[in-house]
Amino acid sequence: MPTGSVDLIFTSPPYFNARPEYSEYEVYEQYLLKMRGVIRRCSRVLSEGRFFVMNSSPVLLRRSSRNEASRRLAVPFDLHRVFIEEGFDFIDDIVWVKPEGAGWATGRGRRFAADRNPLQYKAVPVTEYVMVYRKRTDRLIDWHIRNHPDPQLVLDSKIPDGYEKTNVWRIQPSTRSEHPAPFPIALAERVIKYYSFKGDVVLDPFAGSGTVGAAASRLARRFVLFEINPEYVKLMQSDVENWLGKNADQVLWIGCEPPAPSLCLL
Repeated sequence: MPTGSVDLIFTSPPYFNARPEYSEYEVYEQYLLKMRGVIRRCSRVLSEGRFFVMNSSPVLLRRSSRNEASRRLAVPFDLHRVFIEEGFDFIDDIVWVKPEGAGWATGRGRRFAADRNPLQYKAVPVTEYVMVYRKRTDRLIDWHIRNHPDPQLVLDSKIPDGYEKTNVWRIQPSTRSEHPAPFPIALAERVIKYYSFKGDVVLDPFAGSGTVGAAASRLARRFVLFEINPEYVKLMQSDVENWLGKNADQVLWIGCEPPAPSLCLL
């Protein structure tokens, strides 16, 4: 992709070994190294002064035996350090709050709920982080508004009443079963509305089932999606007509043909 060709990046990277399908790293440091490489390559294609937004959460590593304690890795905070070192400025930490019962599947809190002993308390996680970064620049954000090539698009992109006034966003999780860790389209829509203009190019380097593409289409943005899992590529291929209607034939698919697609670019 050409340098500076993307206006917004929004993604949710794979969890570190939290599920069997993500268990490709021997140690946590390997995961962070891979994420650094992705962030660095994304920085190259992101326009100066534009936003990179990442949805992530701490990961619970289950104990291998009853004689060992489980571990919880502070993934968003370790990735924060990587973003700063790779030339981004920290802008916001948005907290996505799910319904109270959403976290019980992790198993945290069950022992305390049964025994109620001090020291056993562990909070049931019902939040994830939406970390907002801006590619480092000397330009103020207003520069991008004043110098946009199409002032009418700036006007058309204004945010109506009813926007989120705090950094706490309450959104129901996605129930789509084809992907093990989908995020809701409402989350993608909020990020895209708040951090891009209509007509902008939105990139998701870990596209999964294509939620960012669907949200971008609804909001009159263009999209670029990367995905290495052929099953998720098939999902996107079957859904793209719902996203774009009669414009679905304008989507460019690269490396997405059977038998073994390795890259999908839309």
